[in-house]
Amino acid sequence: MRTVLTTSALALVLNLLATGAAWAQRTSSSFVQQFAGGTVLLANGDTIEGPLALHRNEDVILVTLSNNTVSTLSAVAVQSFAVKGERLDRNRNQYDDFYDARMGYYYGSPGFYNMTPRPRRTTPDTSLVRVFRVYRWNHDNDYSDFKSPAFFEQLSSGPTILLRRESLVQRPVSYGSPYGFGGYGGYGYPYGVPRTMGYYTEIKDNFYLGTPTGAVITLRNPKKDLLAAFRQQSKQIEKYAKENQLDYTNARELAFIVNYANSLQSQPRQ
Repeated sequence: MRTVLTTSALALVLNLLATGAAWAQRTSSSFVQQFAGGTVLLANGDTIEGPLALHRNEDVILVTLSNNTVSTLSAVAVQSFAVKGERLDRNRNQYDDFYDARMGYYYGSPGFYNMTPRPRRTTPDTSLVRVFRVYRWNHDNDYSDFKSPAFFEQLSSGPTILLRRESLVQRPVSYGSPYGFGGYGGYGYPYGVPRTMGYYTEIKDNFYLGTPTGAVITLRNPKKDLLAAFRQQSKQIEKYAKENQLDYTNARELAFIVNYANSLQSQPRQ
C-alpha cells in the first residue's frame, strides 16, 4: 500500500529534516577561546609563554611565541597551563570567575570552605588566572578502556580536584513563548510544531573529579555522584550544602562543596 502525504504534511516533514540538519551542523561547531597571556608547562619540563588559543573540541592549544611563531600543542605534550585575559566573545554567555579577588585563591579554597560564595558577577575579571591540567580520560565512554590526554579546568584545590570541561551548544529559538523559546502550537504551524527562528549560544558545564591517583570521575549527576565519591562524609557534605544554600550544578558553589569534602577527609577520625 502506498502512503500519500498531504501538502501540509509534506511541508512539515521537509521542515523537520531541514531543522535536524541545521541542528547537527550547529552542535558540531568548534569551540575556541582566546587569552591574552598564557604559561605552559610542557610534558618534558620546559616552559613557554605567550598569547594562547584553546581549541576545546580538539584538546589543542596554540601559543604565539615572542618571535611571532606559533607553537601548536596537543594535550599529550602538555602537563598544565595557566591563562588570563580572556578575549570575550560578546555573542556567547559570559563565564564565571572561580577565584577570590581578596587573596587570589580558587573559590572554595581551604581558607574559605566555611564561607558563603560571593554573588556571581555578570562579567568575569579577566586579570585573574585560570588553570588547566591534563588527565588521561575515556571521553565519558564507560565501556571503553582506551584513555587519551585531555584538558580539564581546575576549579578547586585538592587532593580531590573539581574539574570542568566546557562545551559550546547552540539551541533553537522558536516562535510561541514570551521569550521566543520553545513555543508550541503557534498559529499557522501545522500539528503544533513551531518554526525555528534562529539560535542562541549556550556554554554547557561538564563536571568531573580528579583523584590523587590521576583518575577522572564523571559527575553526570553532580550531587549523587559527588556524594558517592565521598561516601563516608556524605551526610556532613549534604548538611553543609543545605545550610549554605549551595547548588550542586553551579560551578562556583560546587567548588565550595568539593573543598569542604576535602577538608573533612584531612581531619583526624574521632
